[in-house]
Amino acid sequence: DEGILERRVGSGTFVARKKVQEKMSGITSFTELTRAQGKVPSSKTVSYRVTTPSLSEMEKLHLDEKQLVLRMERIRYADQTPICFEVATVPHQLVQNFSKEEVTSSLYHVLEEHGYAIGHAQQKVSAMLASEKIAEYLKIKRGEAILRLHQVTWLTDQRPFEYVRTQYAGERFEFYLEK
Repeated sequence: DEGILERRVGSGTFVARKKVQEKMSGITSFTELTRAQGKVPSSKTVSYRVTTPSLSEMEKLHLDEKQLVLRMERIRYADQTPICFEVATVPHQLVQNFSKEEVTSSLYHVLEEHGYAIGHAQQKVSAMLASEKIAEYLKIKRGEAILRLHQVTWLTDQRPFEYVRTQYAGERFEFYLEK
């Protein structure tokens, strides 16, 4: 019950690996979060394209259909273990002068380096089952429990700059609240 041991059918009982944790306090950088827990962060970019925004992206980022967005899909790793699949959308105008490598390695870091001040975020977490595609990306079984996070992040000038949909491997990640 305390998560110290984990049972694997057909294999036995093992000491449970410590999950990557995220304190539900607003703004989170996967890179910083992973490093803070003594793990090495990395990413694999699945898709990186400038396109027209979807209806939900227009709503969340306060855009109109004439404005372009950068939509990138990445698998995020901690110590080479896949932790989550992330779809991040940002207004193209905000990142058009940055290289793909800068944006995909750590968006928050590159924005702060260029004088943008990151303000607050709103997050919604729900549970769901892994689709075949997500299971393959995260190296889990189809139908396993995953955590889904939707996050909108604003700059301090109250401009929303990021809309992220992330699916976390439930057995490797946990959110926690602290009051």
